[in-house]
Amino acid sequence: MSAFGFALAWMQAAGRDGLMVFTAPDHIFSEYGAPNAEGLAQFGVDPGALLLVRAPNQLQALWAAEQALTLPCAQVLCVVAAAPKPLSLSASRRLFLTAEKSGARGVLLRFDPLAPSASRSRWRVRAAASINPFASQSFGSRELGPPAFDVRLERNRASPAGRSWRVDWNAHEHVFRERAVERTYSAANSNEHAGRALAVAASAASVDGQGAAFGRRAV
Repeated sequence: MSAFGFALAWMQAAGRDGLMVFTAPDHIFSEYGAPNAEGLAQFGVDPGALLLVRAPNQLQALWAAEQALTLPCAQVLCVVAAAPKPLSLSASRRLFLTAEKSGARGVLLRFDPLAPSASRSRWRVRAAASINPFASQSFGSRELGPPAFDVRLERNRASPAGRSWRVDWNAHEHVFRERAVERTYSAANSNEHAGRALAVAASAASVDGQGAAFGRRAV
């Protein structure tokens, strides 16, 4: 679920206070588990500000996301699970318009087939090797490095797409830092664990594992 980690960080980078909502079909929680406090701390997320919604099915997960997007300060992550048919364009447009009206931010973590979407941007995300900055020092040699991602901007309404980055997440400063890339990340070397992120928010775009974002500006 590298796209989930990237989406959490992307939302934290916006510097917003308020409720964060993570909604997904129940079988996603059964397969991947629920976020835990230690893991959330790696991204600077306050567990007390995160609401988990275990929906009985995909339709109810999308309904919960749409309701949460009516809250002006909300940041909403919704998983679109693997399915024979992709999420419809009309469904993504409903989420987009709801976020635009309220000023909320939304991210769809998509594992369904690639299809047209109303999102502001679409990212492809996968985990990168984390580098421990204190690895050469005995006191920190066994510590984990910061979360790291290979990300590719596949679509963006506001600017050209097609660029790739390797980034580290700084949970203390709430910023991504670009790392020198050893190789180019492309769809050609992505694997079944890579995700798409699509964002659906009024003040930003989303991430799809695939990721997709809805918002007024893309990141």
